[in-house]
Amino acid sequence: MSELIDIFNGRLPGLLENYVAREAQQGFAEAVESIISEKSHGLIEAGTGIGKTIGYLIPILASDSTAIVSTGTRNLQDQILLKDLPVVASLFPNKRFSILKGRANYLCSLRMRTNLKVVGKGAVFDHLMEIRSWSSLTKTGDLTELLDPEDHPETMRLVTSTKDNCLGSRCPDFDQCAVYRARAKVSQSDLVVVNHHLLFADLAQREDALQYLLPNAGVILVDEAHRVTDVARQFFGQRLSSSHLVELVKDLNTEILLLGDDDPVTSRVVDLLEIALKNLKRDILESEEVNFESWRKQSSVDSLFAIDHALNGLINRLDLVSERSTALQQSQKRALRLADLFAMLTEEIANGGEYVHWIERRANSFSICLSPVSIAGSIRDVTSKSDASWIFTSATLSMNNGFDYFKSSWGLELAETQSFTSPFNYRDSVRGWLPSGLPDPGGEAHTSALVDAVKPLITENEGHTFFLFTSYRAMKQAARLLSDVGKTLLVQGSISRSQLSKAFTEQPGSILLATQSFWEGVDFKGADLHLLIIDKLPFPNPADPIYEAEARRLSTEGGNSFVELALPRMIFSLRQGFGRLIRQESDRGLFVLGDSRLLKREYGHFVLGNLPDIQWLESMEDASTWLRTL
Repeated sequence: MSELIDIFNGRLPGLLENYVAREAQQGFAEAVESIISEKSHGLIEAGTGIGKTIGYLIPILASDSTAIVSTGTRNLQDQILLKDLPVVASLFPNKRFSILKGRANYLCSLRMRTNLKVVGKGAVFDHLMEIRSWSSLTKTGDLTELLDPEDHPETMRLVTSTKDNCLGSRCPDFDQCAVYRARAKVSQSDLVVVNHHLLFADLAQREDALQYLLPNAGVILVDEAHRVTDVARQFFGQRLSSSHLVELVKDLNTEILLLGDDDPVTSRVVDLLEIALKNLKRDILESEEVNFESWRKQSSVDSLFAIDHALNGLINRLDLVSERSTALQQSQKRALRLADLFAMLTEEIANGGEYVHWIERRANSFSICLSPVSIAGSIRDVTSKSDASWIFTSATLSMNNGFDYFKSSWGLELAETQSFTSPFNYRDSVRGWLPSGLPDPGGEAHTSALVDAVKPLITENEGHTFFLFTSYRAMKQAARLLSDVGKTLLVQGSISRSQLSKAFTEQPGSILLATQSFWEGVDFKGADLHLLIIDKLPFPNPADPIYEAEARRLSTEGGNSFVELALPRMIFSLRQGFGRLIRQESDRGLFVLGDSRLLKREYGHFVLGNLPDIQWLESMEDASTWLRTL
């Protein structure tokens, strides 16, 4: 404890420009230190602005333990490594740090060279040439140094590997492999920064990136922990995407071409799988049924049998010709794994009440998914069998001054809990307004009325406006209705997420319209964000298959799915959305919530009581007056 006091009160102010000592930050650091020293587990809520990252890095590095810090996104990983760790590095000169991302972020030089031979001239070929030039200069092989993966998905596919298509030690480039170099560095580090997807992929034994580190870690800190449920469920279940089969077909066609295109029998077998996949894709995408068991009963199973037959035919053919190349041998292993997974996911599931079996659809692809209804047992097993101290932290972990929701969801009923409130004076810096007389949410009439109500505010706002929606339908309708405001209108889906954020920050007075993925993980600090509008309370979609299964299970056990499930999730999501407005002590803004149910339903006061303490305005005129002062 004395070392922490010395660091925060004596040494840290000299390292950080304009550093402000915060009691909450030091208290948070002491709570982290206590959990580590006691070798226990804990949930710690750290309000926006307390300096959470520095607050946990210092006690972790001050301990003698090897540590893993897991964040919600790759961007947050980079922020910790490039911005926060350099600040504290001088305090712990003997500590070694590293970052590890999923293999989809690292260059596979073999796939790059292979695809340069078969890709025709054009934009993708130009990107490949650019990557080849960069590959001789990079020290890490991390492609995000050069490009945004979201902007170049096709290029990324051609220059990265998956666990399925990676040749491992049989690869001619193994000694220079960026993935394995990054993993080797991890084994020599005192602190490794990963992301949730990589952490839970390893915990669920889908990957082996951390196989040598996890058993020896003394501390595993999960930042942005409110995201854990969705990520963990993804990896403790099973999923097969049509893209997995598409990639297998593409890789086989490339290898056949490189071998001289002299095997028409194998080409025909690959074509049969591609045809079967197109037919299954058509059958699934033409239906709107989400529950897989229901879809199977309503649809012909011929397309499912055709995939089974095509995969078995491919496996048998590759067994005959795979000695021609290492890539064909690896493709046979992929086909075997995909055949097993496809068979498992398309059969009737035993103990159906314990699992959710559903279909996800996108524009031109689908996934068949199987997930446990509850992940509490899985996380309880992982943490109880681990020798590490597990610390889960986020700005939104408690509700009504309690942590019961997440403790129950994660099976951590015995974990220690503490909450440290934000140092921001929300009561002085934020005003809220609930427009009256709006129709109940859920239809075009509500969106139209809300846009009419806020349009004058958007027009007169000299700063930026951030308009968050709970559905794409409402967002697109609002975009049409706001097309004449005479300001730059940025709409999610028109360009990539990173491009949207950059344009919003750089273009004065711009308006950003976005849906759920922008409710968290974006930080417009210093961007003069003066107006935040949320169209309605973000209750979970009752038709969502996972929510539906959880609600049904709760009701069966005598619980109240609205009070115990829908209401907490809505409140945590609403708080995340609200948190976009004030990112530093100098920020001030107007918060508009377009949901009149808060004024009419019994839960209204409960919801408002779980938001930061702000002053609520009575009228449009009051809101306009406040906005003009910003």
